Amino acid sequence: MIILICGFTASGKSYLSESLAKKLNYKFVHTSHILKLIHTNKDIDPNKTKMNKGWYEFSNLDSVRHKDLNLDYKLDNYLKKLVKEKDNLVLDSWTLPYISNNKKKIIKIWLHASPKVRTLRLMKRDKVSLEKAKKIIKKKDSFNKRHFKKIYGFVLGKDLDVFDHIINVEKDSVKEITSNIYELIKSRFK
Repeated sequence: MIILICGFTASGKSYLSESLAKKLNYKFVHTSHILKLIHTNKDIDPNKTKMNKGWYEFSNLDSVRHKDLNLDYKLDNYLKKLVKEKDNLVLDSWTLPYISNNKKKIIKIWLHASPKVRTLRLMKRDKVSLEKAKKIIKKKDSFNKRHFKKIYGFVLGKDLDVFDHIINVEKDSVKEITSNIYELIKSRFK
């Protein structure tokens, strides 16, 4: 089974992916790390990806991705191949829930958190001011919506019909959310 976790910046995708993978005894893949490796022309080992702890927000990769769509295409093609060939994975991805048409058992989960909650999370994670965090969230959300609409035709955060579950992640802890999703998965595949 493949579990795809999607949501806006600072919704908890990476933390939840890792936590859920551990509970299920699956591998987790942090796709932002793979993007970084593709961008820097380094070898990719999907078993050794690292969580994005704020590097992307200060990397200027949005500008690079805007000018060179091949970076996104390379990442997405790599991820589609990985999902096709592997099993028992949890991935955090903005695009895979929308572009993956693999017939394997795939569960697609959208994490909902308001811009206010995500701003506070980003502020804490990246150790930036409230105003800086607000700016980053607004800029990144806007870029991703436009960028994926241009490349694939979907509007991130608006076109939610592709998801099996939409989970509000504003109040519960990662542990509680992990347990809730674990129960959803168990009940779906009894």
